[in-house]
Amino acid sequence: MTKKIILMLLWILPAASFGQSKGRGVTPMHKFFQQYTDSTIIVEYSQVADGRPSFYRVISKTGDLVDAFKYEPVDSSYYSVFKLKRSMPVVLWNMFTAKRTGFKHNPADINIFFNHVHMGTDRTKKLWQEIISLKPWQLVDDYNYGTECKGIPAGITYDGGTWIMHLVTKKEIKTLYYLLPDYFEKQCPGNKNRQAAVRIEEIFNESYPAFNLMKY
Repeated sequence: MTKKIILMLLWILPAASFGQSKGRGVTPMHKFFQQYTDSTIIVEYSQVADGRPSFYRVISKTGDLVDAFKYEPVDSSYYSVFKLKRSMPVVLWNMFTAKRTGFKHNPADINIFFNHVHMGTDRTKKLWQEIISLKPWQLVDDYNYGTECKGIPAGITYDGGTWIMHLVTKKEIKTLYYLLPDYFEKQCPGNKNRQAAVRIEEIFNESYPAFNLMKY
């Protein structure tokens, strides 16, 4: 019974949230890499469901140089300050909350939350080659190919369950969306595009340090 309920929710929620949100989209950070690098791959971890701003893993290539970065904003969700309500005067808490949670609307940019990831030249080049071998620019996402196991094109806006990758070049910024790719690949294996998305995430996880936000 529990499994049936979960599957029903997975079926209903994507359709119910159609047109609401697909992460933060193109930000000043994306534009920065478009202007100053040859090509960049950005994986966005959207936390729309719980109010936290998106955080990102970034790898870019210019000439023979490959660099890794991450953008990790503070937790500015409502629940992060709700526990302080009883310890503050009402007016002070209201203003503090407004200022604190208002930050979540700020798009990613090159600021104090953006940092270079030190993993060595050989490691970053290997990471880049492993991802490029999966031909990310040729992938078709769930938004166009079709979600779940039916192969029917559908909107991908399941907050907290969509894996998002931005492919940045001088010419364009292409964004791919995959709904719960690891889960649905196990349920109905064989989608080469989804398999590539799962593998790219595995490659990032193998090479990048964990985000502090993942601990919350």
